[in-house]
Amino acid sequence: METVSAVQTKDYIVSAIRSEILAGNMRPGEELTQEMIAEQLGVSRMPVREALQSLAQEGLIVRLPNRHMQVAAMEEKQVRDTFRMAAAMETEILLMIPEEKRGELLLRLSELAETVGSGEREAAAGAEMAWHKHALASLKNSYIHQLFLRLLDSYVSYAVERVKRGNAAAELLTDVGAALASGDEGALRAAMNCYYGRMADCLLISKEKTYE
Repeated sequence: METVSAVQTKDYIVSAIRSEILAGNMRPGEELTQEMIAEQLGVSRMPVREALQSLAQEGLIVRLPNRHMQVAAMEEKQVRDTFRMAAAMETEILLMIPEEKRGELLLRLSELAETVGSGEREAAAGAEMAWHKHALASLKNSYIHQLFLRLLDSYVSYAVERVKRGNAAAELLTDVGAALASGDEGALRAAMNCYYGRMADCLLISKEKTYE
């Protein structure tokens, strides 16, 4: 079994490389080697190898015949499709949560919208990710939990924590809460599509600015 420090090192490397890729600082086609990354981060090659394997499973990098890794192409359609899938999955998760647990979710969502609207970005990002994970945990389905958690911990967490979305995020979260409270499935799907669609828009805009 891996030590705690080794796991933390691997997770740190995954987060660091993922952020560089999603920010556009590592360009599609750029070749990555264990040696290069280990030297840049001041770590051993073992956690780097494990981190690259995790990123390959996320689809952010691809393995080359020479065993090196290459940053995967990230087209606009891929980004939009990924967030569209996140919206669809979370909508279904919310709909499957028992009625008796929705009251707490709605209360937390109302508080979250206020926090996001306050302009305190770091606190808002932490609260936003915490709400998503609380909703996921409320379903109590370990298989679905692992499936959606991979999306939350990659594209979604980056968009929430690193990409500026303005005051629209608070308004969109309020719309999600209103739709969930009403029990209108169509309205909830539309609200979640708008919420995640805004994430996709802002992520693509930030990448374009990096490329300029």
